[in-house]
Amino acid sequence: MLTPKPYLSFSQMALFEMSPEKYAEQYIYNQKQRISRNMAYGSQLADSLEIKEASGDPLLDLMASRLPKFKLMDKPILDSKGIEVEFKRHGKTHTITIPALSNGKDHIPLLAIPDSVKNDYSAFYEYKSSVRKWTQKMADDSGQITFYTTTIWLATNKIPIDIELVNVETTYQEDGRLTVTGNMFRFPTKRTMTDIIKMTSRIRNAWAGIKELCQKELF
Repeated sequence: MLTPKPYLSFSQMALFEMSPEKYAEQYIYNQKQRISRNMAYGSQLADSLEIKEASGDPLLDLMASRLPKFKLMDKPILDSKGIEVEFKRHGKTHTITIPALSNGKDHIPLLAIPDSVKNDYSAFYEYKSSVRKWTQKMADDSGQITFYTTTIWLATNKIPIDIELVNVETTYQEDGRLTVTGNMFRFPTKRTMTDIIKMTSRIRNAWAGIKELCQKELF
């Protein structure tokens, strides 16, 4: 049974877990989903970092220049031993080979795109712009970070030794627009083999559920 995407990303998994109906709307029926102003602002930051060009927002560009960075910015985790998939981004289709989780006779290709990662995948940063200040517990409990760590472990058989969530604080102006406050909070965090095992179970359950949903919706 085919799935809407030839791989599983954290955003797919999280949406399916939250609401199979909304997953079907977005990934099976291609209905555009509304995004919050905070998510759109975060995307603006991510895009400017990826293409290494100014966003046009001086304050946002200043914060982007202050962010800790590794060499690879917003690039998929690759694995020469993995599975080749087509990946569409910014209107272009790329063929990439990504890590895959063994699932009986099946394999689940995993797409993970940390905001900034070392060439050897031993460390990565994940940036979050938000009005609400992140906490250490939120960083430690982040499923996205655990998903990325699991994907890196599948590619390298090693757990990244340096993981950090970087929170760029934002606030609403009087006219309702978002802007950065100038505050940045850094939360080093760790993941263990136990965390990875739990995440692989979560991935398998989500993949099975997505397949079942597609079978129900399309046949």
